[in-house]
Amino acid sequence: MPSKIRGLVFDLGGVLLEWDRHSATGSLSSEQFLTIMNTTTWHSLDRGTLDLKAACKYFGELLGAHPNTIETALEQAQLSLSVNVSLVRTIYDLRESNPDLKFYVMSNISREHFEMVQKLDIPWSMFASVFASGVEGMRKPDLCFFQHVINQAGLLPNELLMIDDTAENICAARSLGMHGLLVDNKLAKSGGALRNLLQDPSLRAEQFMKANAGNHHCIVEGRCDIVLKDNFAQLLIWDVTGEADLIYLKYPSGDLLQAPVHASMKPNGTVLNRLDIKNGLWNYFYETPVLTTAEFPPDADTTSIAYLSLPEEYLDRVSDVKVVLNAMAENLEPDGIMRTYFSKDRPRTTPEVCCNILRLFHRFGYDSDPRINKTEEWVVKCLNNKACLNGNRHYSTPETFLYFVARLYVGCSERLRKELGAIHSELMERIDVPTNPLALALRISACQLVGINHQRYKKDLELLMSLQDEDGGWPAGHFCCIGRTGARIGNRGLTTALAMKIIRDDQLKA
Repeated sequence: MPSKIRGLVFDLGGVLLEWDRHSATGSLSSEQFLTIMNTTTWHSLDRGTLDLKAACKYFGELLGAHPNTIETALEQAQLSLSVNVSLVRTIYDLRESNPDLKFYVMSNISREHFEMVQKLDIPWSMFASVFASGVEGMRKPDLCFFQHVINQAGLLPNELLMIDDTAENICAARSLGMHGLLVDNKLAKSGGALRNLLQDPSLRAEQFMKANAGNHHCIVEGRCDIVLKDNFAQLLIWDVTGEADLIYLKYPSGDLLQAPVHASMKPNGTVLNRLDIKNGLWNYFYETPVLTTAEFPPDADTTSIAYLSLPEEYLDRVSDVKVVLNAMAENLEPDGIMRTYFSKDRPRTTPEVCCNILRLFHRFGYDSDPRINKTEEWVVKCLNNKACLNGNRHYSTPETFLYFVARLYVGCSERLRKELGAIHSELMERIDVPTNPLALALRISACQLVGINHQRYKKDLELLMSLQDEDGGWPAGHFCCIGRTGARIGNRGLTTALAMKIIRDDQLKA
């Protein structure tokens, strides 16, 4: 949708006003109420060519009820209306951020009922004009009514956005060149969809990230009672945003993240031994492990991401990377593939982890180390044979694997890059496949990394944009899981960080 919208046209019932037809129609059933609403008599009432009493007389004959009963039921329905506070708040915010934006009301409502509605606590003064069908003599979806509003607003049709809860009305508005927003879900009712259309999504995402700095905790699906604080997602957020102030970290030494200090000096003034491997092996958990064993070993995944994400000035706070690379190269399964954990009690290999280990070797110039050959071969086989199509023990979606392969693809030697060429076709097959928000962001980011044309993932990007919440962040989704239980893990901060970068990178290429 073009960003130059100059006027917003709001419906009343179902948009600016909320009501429950099932409980607000008094002695009329919801079926009876719908029956009278779909008569030409109701249309005449809407247009103001028939007064309320005459209309109720006809409705009484139609339903076999006394006209006073009908009139009372309709009055109760109007009295049940309440202001959609969230949407009104959004309108205030939009007016503040864009003083030139005009607001209008366009509603199907009789003269009599409009008089009642005007007593509700709607900020009527905010609206440049209010078009009530009973006053104007026209009703939606009459095209003449929409044309009348366009003419009175003095704007081009494509400068107006109609916000309505009826698809028929949205269709009519669009047929004349107006834009349409159907209010059919919670996001649209709250004004979140409006914000997504009219405000800079990347700026809103940035504000969300800063407002929640230090609180971008992971979420365990279905376990609202658990706050999962980890190092892994924090490092990924840092890697994507480049902003250390957004996250928290616990170094292998036990020190917490703070501004870099000179050389190898620890915060307490002691010198860090950079040849001690213990100062280089990172643990997934920031705090006490949850949903797993009380003692949890450091892992090659978090360790790799740490060394890949930490800016150079922070590397003095951890062991020399050569010490870590050697520990990884010696931590092998019998088949020569590097293990996930630095623990003999967890002899596991994971394709995604291997991708990040290989990224580390290639980043620091050790891509010719023969000890990584078997791991490289296995990652290539996993890619070519769709090994992670259903995720695996530690990762919940195929997108996670494809994202880490894409990161490896753009940062490895020319030799390995040729062997990973299938990343393009594998991503192309995943485009438009339904998935969760975080996996979607990982997929689009991977497409951007390997140079897939914007038009190919355009629908995915549009879907991702539509998922932005009212507070500017994105849903947590999920991308990894607790191996022991299979509980899936997501992070709103990570999804939002990825979405923000995706949007900005896409704008740069436009």
